Amino acid sequence: MKKFYCLLFSFSFLIMLNAQPTINLVQVGTGFSRPVDIKNCGDGRIFIVEKVGRIKIMSKTGVVNSTPFLDITTRVQSSGNEQGLLGLAFSPNFKQDGYFYVNYINGSGAPIQNYFRQMQDTNLAICGAHLQKLDSVYYLVFGHRFDGYYDRSDTTGFHVQIYSNEIRKFQIADDGVNLSLYNYHAVRDTANFRRRDYNLIPFYNPWKGNGLLAYSGVFRKGIDLPYFNLVEIYPDTFIVRNDFNQTLSQYHSAVCPLYDSINAINHDVFFGGMSMYYVDSVGATVTDSMVPFVRTISDVARDVDENYHELNAGITMPALLGTNAYFFMDAAVPTYKSFVHVNKLGNHTRIGYICGGIESPDMNINSTDPSLSFASARVFEVYTNKATGFGKEVVNDVLDFYCYPNPATRQSEVCFELSKAQIVNVSLFDVNGRLVTEVCNKEFAAGKQKLLLNMSDYPKGVYNVAITVNNRLKSIRLVHQ
Repeated sequence: MKKFYCLLFSFSFLIMLNAQPTINLVQVGTGFSRPVDIKNCGDGRIFIVEKVGRIKIMSKTGVVNSTPFLDITTRVQSSGNEQGLLGLAFSPNFKQDGYFYVNYINGSGAPIQNYFRQMQDTNLAICGAHLQKLDSVYYLVFGHRFDGYYDRSDTTGFHVQIYSNEIRKFQIADDGVNLSLYNYHAVRDTANFRRRDYNLIPFYNPWKGNGLLAYSGVFRKGIDLPYFNLVEIYPDTFIVRNDFNQTLSQYHSAVCPLYDSINAINHDVFFGGMSMYYVDSVGATVTDSMVPFVRTISDVARDVDENYHELNAGITMPALLGTNAYFFMDAAVPTYKSFVHVNKLGNHTRIGYICGGIESPDMNINSTDPSLSFASARVFEVYTNKATGFGKEVVNDVLDFYCYPNPATRQSEVCFELSKAQIVNVSLFDVNGRLVTEVCNKEFAAGKQKLLLNMSDYPKGVYNVAITVNNRLKSIRLVHQ
């Protein structure tokens, strides 16, 4: 028997806007070989799926059986990033019949399809998207069609990338033998739907019913920056919420959805990932247009009046983790619809697990050596405690702040948006923090604003553009070349 290291991380933040429990993040296992899935068969045992072709059993106390539950490594082709043992499902009557099902790629590279039926439709040829279901309708949201071999330095057309710019809605007909799409309909918006590698989370609106929230994502057309707004998706409409910016997370990461049924508040807790903004050791909000890996844990709360609040947990992941990881809800946790039911949690409740994803040794490796990142071998348990404590709400006086073009040769536009009329100071600093020039210090009306910054009088190099409103500062790196 092998017992894995256990590491406790406790943090407090606002789960209910008027009641503040604490959440604990516990590392219960490490040393796994590219874990991709976690399942519970209903008897308390945790089944961890390794991409190489093994399934291991872990007890409630974090002890992993020395003998795997399943070992088909000799049959599994796992050399490619999207090959290997990819999924596990238990029969609803597993305790009686002992049946379970796995999905894997065999040695010849062909998928094993026992107990699975498939269909092909070009409308489904999308990656970087998410598929969710509301009632009987499936929603394939955003993403891009990617054909060819990916090379980050490709300038000769090794690959073709076409964003869908769509929410694709359809139903699936099943006659017991064949599957097919019907009632297909696409909603298109080239300004707001051109995004991929985002987070799509179900939510409940007491006035409108069930919906989906599409958070952030990359990349805006013509600007190599992420989105900050979110899109509410309902069966009959969608709403782009430009009145809110998600500051602390802009890329696909592990997310835990919770619901407070007493106060009608949705909570989505984001663990690590990548973000253009992060809070430094002295509490200042730092902007990095490279969109680095971050250790931030944050909560986005949607209140009964349909307003959004973002809170920084005040504690971080133990490393640069969370990107492309997944949160798996514990089978025994009380739920409200498909969410963790906050009001029915005990004093100390395990609500789920975080598994998989990318771990990076440094925040910015994209411009140096992306191969330094690696598949995370850690598994975390996520606990809630009923205790007093809360996180700090992120105040967004300035929305959608960026410089374009960046890098700049002669001129760059400083772009930002104000929710109301404000006095704004914009200043340019060199890389050592010395003031180069004050661009402006005056009142602007609510709405989108642009300032022209002439860089031709300054030496080439790296600068920081800082914007200050109500004594709160944001800065962004600007490269003059």
